[in-house]
Amino acid sequence: MGRRKSTRTCTICGQGPVIKNGTRNGRIRYRCKHCGQDPYRDEHARPDITALAIFTQYLHWILGKNSQAEIAGNTGRTLRRQWSWCWTIPTPALDITGEVYDQVFIDGIYLAYHWCLLIAHDGTHVITWQWCHRENAPAYTALLSRLAPPDLITTDGHGGALKALKTLWPDVPVQRCLIHVHRNNLRDLTSRPQTRAGQALLALSQRLLKVSSKEDAAIWTKLLMECHTTYEDFFKARTWAKDVPIWQRRTRRTWWYTHGRDRRVYQRLTRLTRQGVLFHFLDFNPARERTTNPIESFNHQIRSLLAHHPGMPEDHMIAAVDWLCYTHTANPKPARQILKEWEHNGRPARRIIPKNNTPPIPEPDGPARYGTGLSAEEGLWTRKGWAGHTN
Repeated sequence: MGRRKSTRTCTICGQGPVIKNGTRNGRIRYRCKHCGQDPYRDEHARPDITALAIFTQYLHWILGKNSQAEIAGNTGRTLRRQWSWCWTIPTPALDITGEVYDQVFIDGIYLAYHWCLLIAHDGTHVITWQWCHRENAPAYTALLSRLAPPDLITTDGHGGALKALKTLWPDVPVQRCLIHVHRNNLRDLTSRPQTRAGQALLALSQRLLKVSSKEDAAIWTKLLMECHTTYEDFFKARTWAKDVPIWQRRTRRTWWYTHGRDRRVYQRLTRLTRQGVLFHFLDFNPARERTTNPIESFNHQIRSLLAHHPGMPEDHMIAAVDWLCYTHTANPKPARQILKEWEHNGRPARRIIPKNNTPPIPEPDGPARYGTGLSAEEGLWTRKGWAGHTN
């Protein structure tokens, strides 16, 4: 007895017959012999599962090292088409818990397209971040206004950050990053200073990185005072312009300090010691971190992400960095919950801070004049093709 022929009618074309067409992923497929389509495809489809798989793969690509071609096994054009809607999903808003952190690190990193990213880090996780065009007091104020005053805040000493801290949290102790202080000293002294005072200041700057107790801090402060006593006249030495040939003068001032670089290092160490921002990390038990290394480590991850995925346009770069920051927060939501909330809120699009648009230059009135631009009629373009070539 032969196999009974199918009598199913296709719901797409109204004809048929509809026959079985193998299996895929554990599901039977069908095919209409008239129109060639599967009339039951939409009945078994799970767009939510498909969207979750695409979004999860998108996040893994952002946080990974592989290129789109390495994931797809070809040019990656299919992946770019599938991920087109993923770029518009905004990162979930961070909950303002009011938690008082033991120590907060703040820093800014400059990225492509003239963007700057300010980050607040607690040493383990990202707390919050703020996009801006340059580091200044308003940008840092927007970053820190979402947080409760911590026990200690560590910064590299940027003027905008210090101004915002003085306005928002005047009672919070500020710890200057000792590594940045030492780097600033090296910039002035070099690694091989030629003067006795420069050599003493370099040794003092290197010893600053090894201070680990209040006794060490007291000894270091005493050595700084002894440096002032020994080289006071050296730091005050002046050079008068009238004593220098005119072709050797580098400034129009009537006088300048002869050993300006050494004096600048001494003044920097003295000013920071007087402000009391070098050894605040010793006021806690156990001692806190003295540098901004935790947030510098996260900045390195941002640069690695952009190095692994070069050539991203502006909106893609911002989205990728946002997802990296969000996944390094204390309690990031899983991809399934992010998609569910995004669908529930009506699929809101990602919003980008607008840039300042430069108004167009008005065209001058009157007849056109000769310009300085190049034109093809003048024959100043690079020739292309085989014109003028001989075989």
